[in-house]
Amino acid sequence: MNTLSGKILLTICFVILLLVLLVYNPLNATIRSTFNQVDGRQLVGFLPVDCWFTPESDWPVTECYYMQVPENHAKPDGRVITFPVVVFRSRAIIAYKNPVLHLGAGGPGAPMNFQDSASVRNIWEYHDEMSLKQGRDLFVMDPRGAGLSYPLLMCDTYIENELKRLQRNLSLVQELKEVDQDYFRCIEKFKKQGVDFSSYNSLSVAYDVELMRKAARIEQWVLIGVSHATIYAQLMANEFPETIESMVLDSALFPNVKAHHNFIARTMAPYDALLNYCETSPECVAPIHDLEQRIWHLYEKLNQHPLKVNIPHPYEPDTLTVSLNGERFLSAIMTGMYGDKIFNDIPQIIIDLEAERYESLTPYLEAYFMYLLDERYGDVSANAHFCYEDKPFTDFDLMKQLAHELPEGYIRDTSLLALNWPDYCDKMQIAPGNSKVARIKPNKIPTLFVHGELDTITLLNDVLEQKSNFTQSQLVTYHVSHSVLSADECAEYVAAKFIANPALEQNQLVCF
Repeated sequence: MNTLSGKILLTICFVILLLVLLVYNPLNATIRSTFNQVDGRQLVGFLPVDCWFTPESDWPVTECYYMQVPENHAKPDGRVITFPVVVFRSRAIIAYKNPVLHLGAGGPGAPMNFQDSASVRNIWEYHDEMSLKQGRDLFVMDPRGAGLSYPLLMCDTYIENELKRLQRNLSLVQELKEVDQDYFRCIEKFKKQGVDFSSYNSLSVAYDVELMRKAARIEQWVLIGVSHATIYAQLMANEFPETIESMVLDSALFPNVKAHHNFIARTMAPYDALLNYCETSPECVAPIHDLEQRIWHLYEKLNQHPLKVNIPHPYEPDTLTVSLNGERFLSAIMTGMYGDKIFNDIPQIIIDLEAERYESLTPYLEAYFMYLLDERYGDVSANAHFCYEDKPFTDFDLMKQLAHELPEGYIRDTSLLALNWPDYCDKMQIAPGNSKVARIKPNKIPTLFVHGELDTITLLNDVLEQKSNFTQSQLVTYHVSHSVLSADECAEYVAAKFIANPALEQNQLVCF
């Protein structure tokens, strides 16, 4: 071999090696643009921190940050706040594909539970087909006011008192009055800390993400939104369409669809699904007799003579002693509607409770109390979202009028009670929000909707009505309830195919 041919051969080998490393890097080495970090002069940017969890040996390279942004985007030099960001790095040596951004757990106010290693493992394992295995980095965040954000707008007074209330048999009105006092105290506490409640809304989150994109020196994202986080994605599409490669919207809500839209159907959806469970459950041969009457009989009976139940505390090594009255029974069942197992379990739950047994209801009670007692759930932030972006654009007079068409009894009474109950908006001093939070702009961003056919939280009909605003969109449904990507492996696989090639036709978005 002469010297020239030897050099050519070495050059070819180097190019081949480089191409291999571009696609797969077994050492997990990464070449990425450095993030803009906060310093004495730079108020907006990333703060590297030790992770709140312990990555295991089989995890991808994992980095943790706080992103610092202005609380009020109209005052960039004012008070700053932070929200957590976890970055899972793909094995590609050079990040030549746009990263995937998961916009949080929805709610609004729901946390991603970054403090729990098992929860974080689930996050990247549920989404690795859509990101890491495609050579895309995966970013995951808690939005402002929720989870590990600072400030966390969570009412600790409510949780403290709720632990005591669970032991008492309270009517719904008694419960609401006591809860109001808890939130009044918390709102005053946050006011003294200088919190600007008007800045905790979906539009602010969209601007937070845009600042994060610039600080991370990223040109475009692939966005994944679940439940309320789909609102964040759509507002970003309204404001910054050029920054989005594609979107996957799971169990979608829409900024222009408020509570008065199809109010009767929206209110009745969980009750109708529950009463028609046998049409949904593959295990059902014949429905149990008089289900509706038996549910309402149990509701009345438990309110008069609650059961004393012992439930493991969801966050402490203790046992909760709970007075299981009719209100808590129905609340646990409604919480169960976030999944689809309730449709198999409801007959046994009814039979057990009629015999004063509660074992079959226990998983649903645990899930309900996990939600009630979650110290990372930004419940005050959720109220701020409502006051800014929902209340000003909702026709409450129409809803009150329509409520009289609901079935007599509990459903009508509780709907009217909720509609006439005072909110916290004046107390929080939140004026009507920017109208941007209540409209949707037609866009050409490739969008995949994944939705549960059994979802009574976010309705499939809303997607069907709004889909025309997304001119390059596809809809795939699954026989599950809410939050499809974490409930159906096929959905993850289909979403991964879409992200890899958004031009796929509907008949190609399948698992086989």
